[in-house]
Amino acid sequence: MPPTPPHPPEDPAHDRAAGALLGAAAAAALVGTPPARIRQFTTAATTPHLPGPHTPAGPALLAHLIRTALARAATAPPAHTPDLPAPRGPAPHAWVRALSTLVRTATPPHSPELEHTTDHDPLGASWRALTHTPHPAHDPAHGTFACTHLTQALHRARHTGGDPAAMYTGALAGARWGASALPLRALRRLSGHTDPHTLITAALVQVRGTQPRQWPQHPIRERPEQRLPPFAVPHPQDPGVLLGNLDHLRTRPQDVNAVVSLCRTHPDDAPHLSGPDWVRVWLHDTPGKNTNLHFTLDEAATAVAALRAEGKRVLLHCWAGASRTPAVAARYATAALGAPPLPTLSTLIRTVGGHLDNPTLSQAVAELSGLDLPDPTQALFPQGLPPRRPELRSVRATG
Repeated sequence: MPPTPPHPPEDPAHDRAAGALLGAAAAAALVGTPPARIRQFTTAATTPHLPGPHTPAGPALLAHLIRTALARAATAPPAHTPDLPAPRGPAPHAWVRALSTLVRTATPPHSPELEHTTDHDPLGASWRALTHTPHPAHDPAHGTFACTHLTQALHRARHTGGDPAAMYTGALAGARWGASALPLRALRRLSGHTDPHTLITAALVQVRGTQPRQWPQHPIRERPEQRLPPFAVPHPQDPGVLLGNLDHLRTRPQDVNAVVSLCRTHPDDAPHLSGPDWVRVWLHDTPGKNTNLHFTLDEAATAVAALRAEGKRVLLHCWAGASRTPAVAARYATAALGAPPLPTLSTLIRTVGGHLDNPTLSQAVAELSGLDLPDPTQALFPQGLPPRRPELRSVRATG
């Protein structure tokens, strides 16, 4: 058995590290920055060493500052990384320190150097957008989520400082709230020309070091003894949505023309899919490990609805198709099709031969509809839990 990684993939700091690098590119896609500038950013963000002695500029400068901050977030106290020259001037230093602190703690530090810059400086404009934009109330039953502060902040930054300020704000707010707070519509736009996985990989390698046999550099659970039989069943309320597992995605690409993935994936899992037709969601199957759980479930369900509105046949899956999949499928049926939440949850868990090992998923789905579900097992299955699919009776289903 391979050694346990020193930093579990469910570490919320990994969500925030990925959010920093991916957030800048997603912000650019959301506000309509030309793809060529986003590609410049991505090239700089994914280049192992900065070429030449010159100080980077434009999108490459932002990529350099983020990579420097992520390298410093990997150690405490922060340490200089030899291949990343230190930023010049007090404002860049302060911005790197702020981003590094956000990745480590999710809390912005005091930073007077950034507070007193002009609106034309994206360093200061992004900082003020992050710290001066009010936080929305977190009220899932009424469709408001605290993490949508991210999009509100970057739109504020763009209004005052243009596209560069929006990209810098996307990095800061992504580090504050995590990749799981990025709107999936922005990631779909981005994936039309840039694979989000490349930025997630660059961010996590920067913050934790290279791990060639671990995700995101390598697919999860690809050894024969880790695989499951391919599984997929039609959604009871919408047969144009298949509910399945990762091995169905890997082995039956002809069944669908769009996918919403709720587990960790790798480009090798679905090389046949075009970018905008593969929506990859940052969602864990462990209680307490999803920083933006209600938002993430709602976004994933909205993505399914959007793909169906485009006429796509959609595979909705996680690793086993037994926990995250029925939760999002229930939210989709409730929000898009008008199905009743609790009976739909029960039906979908039975349909996939699933389980309630992570009750927070069902609780969050209920709360999105304004319902309290303190004991999901008793409320959904008063006669006892239904049997799991045979292949899931002796495994811990996560991924």
